[in-house]
Amino acid sequence: MEYFSKKKFLALCKTEHCGKKILYFENLDSTNEHAVKLEDRAVKLNRSGDFLKNLNGVLIISETQQKGRGRNYKKWFSPPGGLWFTLILVLKIEPSDVNKINLIMAISILESLKDRYEINIKVRWPNDIYYENGKQQNKICGILSELNHHDRLSFLNIGAGLNANISFGNFSGNESSLTGNAVSLKEILKKDIDREEILADIMENFETNYKRYLQYHDLKSIFLKIENLILI
Repeated sequence: MEYFSKKKFLALCKTEHCGKKILYFENLDSTNEHAVKLEDRAVKLNRSGDFLKNLNGVLIISETQQKGRGRNYKKWFSPPGGLWFTLILVLKIEPSDVNKINLIMAISILESLKDRYEINIKVRWPNDIYYENGKQQNKICGILSELNHHDRLSFLNIGAGLNANISFGNFSGNESSLTGNAVSLKEILKKDIDREEILADIMENFETNYKRYLQYHDLKSIFLKIENLILI
């Protein structure tokens, strides 16, 4: 397995904040859970607001997750070769806004995959991306956004699992029962993809879309990009 390169990613990523600070691991229980532990520890240490705000845009990446999960605590199979990450945002937010920002990440991932690989994918509301091959639909990515609220600040942890360089047909037994109808970019394109490259695209698209949302407080212009690419 070729490990994710922080150096290469940082050279490719042209954002101002999102992904400019990286915490990389070979294995975690969950990138979202690690984000919460990091935030709670920082708050407990009574660090200044400026220190806590420095967590804004931090990207946590792990080669594997032992307890990766999706909505309703459903297990998310996270073997080597995937792209498992959590982006931390420090912000003032209402719980009702969480799903909106979750959708912004879904749109940003969809844009990145379609622009770079020209594959037929759609968003399944509210947090999954599916590859369509004829009448067959296979999940390629899931997004899980969770709010970690403290008195002074709120942290929004946007976790995503993208099936990148995985061959699901190689798994058997208990593992194969977890793959369900999953498919990977490697299986679609018949080759390994550059994980650093696609993650840089995702961060750039997300930052652009997120800034627009903060400026206008309106999802309409962002939503219009995918109005014909939604699975009900």
